[in-house]
Amino acid sequence: MEGFQKFIRLGDERINVEEIVNYGIAEDEDEDRYLYITMKTCDDSFTYYEDDVDFDLEDKLAEMDRLLLI
Repeated sequence: MEGFQKFIRLGDERINVEEIVNYGIAEDEDEDRYLYITMKTCDDSFTYYEDDVDFDLEDKLAEMDRLLLI
């Protein structure tokens, strides 16, 4: 399967891992936790707030680390 693009699934979205520049977990001013992903092809970051998604932020961060960290 060499040559195929790799995607990570976040809720109903699939994000091309080769387009990811930065990602992590952060807190906003109200201390709500969210997963953020910055992409090469857009100026804004994707944000996935803990209370609004049906996946665990820590689990998804660990999955992304397995795919992306060298």
